[in-house]
Amino acid sequence: MLYFDNASTTKISKESLESYIKSSEEFFNPSSLYYPSVRVKKELEDSREYFLKKFNAKAKSTFIFTGSASESNNSVLNSVITRKDKKYIIGGGEHSSIFETAKKYKENGYNIVFVPLQKNGGIDVDKLFDLIDQDTAFISIIHISNETGAINDIEDISKRAKMINPNILVHSDGVQAVGKIDIDLSKLGVDFYTISAHKINGPKGIGGLFISNSNKFKPFILGGGQEMNLRSGTENTPAISAFKTAMENLKKIDFNLHKKAILDNLNIDYYLVSKDDCVDNIISICFKNLRGETIEHIMESKGYLIGTGSACNSKAGQNRVLSNIVEKEYLSGAIRISFGSDITIDNCVEMAKALNDTVIELNKRLNK
Repeated sequence: MLYFDNASTTKISKESLESYIKSSEEFFNPSSLYYPSVRVKKELEDSREYFLKKFNAKAKSTFIFTGSASESNNSVLNSVITRKDKKYIIGGGEHSSIFETAKKYKENGYNIVFVPLQKNGGIDVDKLFDLIDQDTAFISIIHISNETGAINDIEDISKRAKMINPNILVHSDGVQAVGKIDIDLSKLGVDFYTISAHKINGPKGIGGLFISNSNKFKPFILGGGQEMNLRSGTENTPAISAFKTAMENLKKIDFNLHKKAILDNLNIDYYLVSKDDCVDNIISICFKNLRGETIEHIMESKGYLIGTGSACNSKAGQNRVLSNIVEKEYLSGAIRISFGSDITIDNCVEMAKALNDTVIELNKRLNK
C-alpha cells in the first residue's frame, strides 16, 4: 500500500520513535524538585531553546508546547478576540481549528471578517488590505494552504498590515510550511506562529506555538502554571523529545519531479487547483461530475491511499475551501495527493496510471 496523503499526517520516523521511547523511560514530572525531575526539566528547556533558534525567533520570544496545532490555533484566537468594537480578519482558507473558532465568535456578535481566496486557494491580498483599518486588532492567515498548497506571503502581509496599523497582531498557521519552505520568524514579523509534529514524521498529540510577546497572550488552559504560566498541564516530555528529533532529522525535499510525474501521466479530463505557484508536495485536483470519496475507495483497493482534502473537513460533506474556488461540477470530484519522503518518481507514475483507469471506469459507469 502506497501512502499519498502526507498532508493529513505522516508516519513517525524511526529516530523520532526511538527518542520517544527513550524519553518515556525518564518518566519523572519536570515540575518536581528532585534531581531526576530537574534533569528532565533541563531536557525540556533545551528542546524549547532549540525551536526558538531553529526558527530564528526574535529576542524575548516564547515558544510553548501544546497538545496539537488545533490547540495552538484555538489558544491564539481565544486570547486576542476580546472586544466587540474591534475587527478581526480571518483568511477564507484557514484550517478548521481557526475557521470554526472564528465562526463561533462571529455568531456571538464579534466583528469577524473572512477574506476571499484566489483560484489557487491563496488569500486575495488586495481584498485583505481593503479590509484593514485602524479598528483592526488581529489577522490570521495560513502560511501554506493545507488544501491546495498555495503559499501566502506572510512576511509581506505582516509588514504592510503593521504599516497601516502598528497595533495589529498577526498570526499564521505554519503547520504545512515546516520543511517545505524556509521559515525565519524574525523576517516574517508575526506575533504568533503555529507548528505541529505529526506533519514532519513526529508523533501525534504534540504541537507548538511561537509567541513574540507573552504579554499579548492570555492562557487558554489554566492549572499548575506550566509552560511559563501560558499553558498549564504536565508537559508531554516524550512527545516533546520526539518532536525535536523529528525536526532535527527533517530534510527539505524537492517534490517538483513527483508532481510533474503525476500530471504528465494523467490523460483524463481534470481541473488542477494546485498551480505552479503552490508547493509541490500537495496536489489538489478535481474530476467533473464524480465523487472524490468514490475515487479514494477505488484507489485504495488498487493499493494507493489518497485524500479528498483536509481530514478535518472530511466529515463535513463538502470541502469548505474548494467550494469557494472550484466550479460546482468539479467540486464533488476533488481529491488531494500529497507526498512523503518514501514516495519515488516511479510510484507517482504508477499511481497516475491507476488514477487514469479509475476515472475512466467511473465515467463509463456514469454514461451508461
